[in-house]
Amino acid sequence: MSPFEFITIFCSLILGLALTHIFRAVSDLYEIRDRVSTYWLNSLWVVTVSMWTIYSWWGLWSLSLDMDTWNYAQYWFLVVNLASIYFFTTLVLPKATDEGKIDLEEHYYSVRKAFFSIVAFSLFTSTVLNHYLFGLPLATPQVIMPSIVGLAAIGAALNESKTYHKVIGVFMLLMFIAFQLTDVVVITFVS
Repeated sequence: MSPFEFITIFCSLILGLALTHIFRAVSDLYEIRDRVSTYWLNSLWVVTVSMWTIYSWWGLWSLSLDMDTWNYAQYWFLVVNLASIYFFTTLVLPKATDEGKIDLEEHYYSVRKAFFSIVAFSLFTSTVLNHYLFGLPLATPQVIMPSIVGLAAIGAALNESKTYHKVIGVFMLLMFIAFQLTDVVVITFVS
């Protein structure tokens, strides 16, 4: 077993649990859709965090190319970053209940401080990982973009304005799409 395989088994498990949580929550809420009041911004964040989780797993491939040795601090920092992704995925949607109405707009604003604080933490640790673990220069999109979006997330944690949240939700999705488009990783299998 290579160091990459050993490291990514646990990392994949964390990201798999995050996606499982989102998929299950969407499915559960769909089953009780008559009692769910939807909110477009919440739905936008479900899409964004799903894409983020999937992309994070994709990004782990670069570790197979660049890192032959690991120390515990590097591994711990990577796990903490991925755990933050799991934590914000658990906040994006509420648990389905057996009775009563579920208002996704109310849920969004009730968890926004915790959600965006964790998102900011995840983005800033991604910046550090991209620079120190993946060896990317400071003046690259993979270092600059998460920092900018992290600052916007801090603003969202502190700001109650619905207009701000709507603008930031769209902005963060567009930034995330742009971030993914800058990725040049190609996975090649050698037989």
